[in-house]
Amino acid sequence: ALDQLDHHLGMQLATFTHPVLGRSTLNIGVIRGGSRPNIIPALAEAELDIRITPSLTAAGGALKLLMETLEFHDLPVEVVNPHENPPMETAPEHPMIARLLETSNITKLAGAPWFSDAAHLARGGIPSICIGPGSISQAHTADEFIETDALESGAAFFSRFIRSLTS
Repeated sequence: ALDQLDHHLGMQLATFTHPVLGRSTLNIGVIRGGSRPNIIPALAEAELDIRITPSLTAAGGALKLLMETLEFHDLPVEVVNPHENPPMETAPEHPMIARLLETSNITKLAGAPWFSDAAHLARGGIPSICIGPGSISQAHTADEFIETDALESGAAFFSRFIRSLTS
């Protein structure tokens, strides 16, 4: 069932695109099942990660699309403990973005296909940005770290940025 879900849902998700984030994606990141290699398991579990674009949210969201796909293709899957984190998008014209550009050495805005709790703030109407010191390639790794000079320059930036919001 997982290979069919990956095929059918993956094709549908590919239609929900964003100019910066790309397309919505599906990753079947964890699979558990069975007790021995020579015994067909009666049950298997999988954990899915669907990266959501604003256009998928506008169409009803990933969970809705997942449930419709399971039903349409009659896949023997039960969804347990679903949750859907919203995508986040702050307009480049927002005044907070202008302050960001004025107080940093950033010359180009970028987006990323990962989740941040800032998305919940944005969904609640609080304009949000994600920025910080260090390399995203070090984030969430066994040896996650930030170089001292990056931490110091990050602290200086945040000081300038926060002070600029009061002027």
